[in-house]
Amino acid sequence: MKKTLYMLLVLILASSVLTACGGNQTSKVNKVSEGSTVSEENKTVEKPKFLTIGTAGTGGAYYPIGITMAQIVTEKLGIDTTAQVTGGATENNSLIEAGTVEMGITQASLAYAAINGKAPYDSKLASVQGIMTGLSKGTFHVVTLKSTGIKAIEDLKGKTVVLGPAGGAAITMANEVFGEYGFTKDDIKPSYVSYSDGMSALTDGTVDAVVVQSAAPASAIQELAATRAKDMLILSVKDEIVQKMVEKYPYYKDLTIPADVYKTESDIRTIYVPNMVVCSSKLSDELVYDITKAFFENLDKIKGSNAAAKDLTLEGAAEGCPIDIHPGALKYYKEVGAIK
Repeated sequence: MKKTLYMLLVLILASSVLTACGGNQTSKVNKVSEGSTVSEENKTVEKPKFLTIGTAGTGGAYYPIGITMAQIVTEKLGIDTTAQVTGGATENNSLIEAGTVEMGITQASLAYAAINGKAPYDSKLASVQGIMTGLSKGTFHVVTLKSTGIKAIEDLKGKTVVLGPAGGAAITMANEVFGEYGFTKDDIKPSYVSYSDGMSALTDGTVDAVVVQSAAPASAIQELAATRAKDMLILSVKDEIVQKMVEKYPYYKDLTIPADVYKTESDIRTIYVPNMVVCSSKLSDELVYDITKAFFENLDKIKGSNAAAKDLTLEGAAEGCPIDIHPGALKYYKEVGAIK
């Protein structure tokens, strides 16, 4: 009898232990990254304490737009966010892939190249996803002084030309435009400095021209115009070259910059590529949803940060995005009816 009671007690205890183990499994919490956890019951993710937005040099439109976006995230979400000066649109995609920045401003053409591992990238940057497109127009400018004797883009051959910072989008764009004129950057003496430093070098006579890839008006060009307006010359792209570029490259569009933008003697014929905001796919859906919502609930601040962003709209933010939109941003666009 005692033996039977003893065996019964053992069975009861064993059953209790198994039940307890099973209960622990249903409330399991998985670590997803240092300092944050995801609960299998509520799927909530702790927000990071810091975020960084990759911009470009201080002389273009990316930097002031990035500063405003960083301020919005800091103020509205309580996350300390900074706008970082970088090499620009090309480098920002690489910085996201490397985890150096969480968000960045780039071009539609470069975002597409990044995820597909096409030049100027050596491999696929799988972490890059879109938050918004249609941010601004990355406009191709070639700036020189009349005193250099340069009158057209073909005159750049053999000259010292600033192509913006190393890793910047101006390099790729310049190569493609130069190619239609029958030469490459190997036929010039390239210099890789910021747009602002390039304008200083142009004024000092140490370079002959500066290529600027930025939404108009670009602050670096405005600074030059303030001191050398009568001598400054912005070269147009020939009409037939513009047409070839638009037909050959689906991400380029034609553009005419009105004379009053830079106070030039005539309108400037050129091309542009849409700029966009990208982020790391590793950011949680909840966080990117909140960021996207904060941006568009403060759209006037972004549009007021630089004249380049004046045409940004909620309706156009997800239209024609060349890469996958982050699920968090996609959720917001569907919620407000920007995407059906």
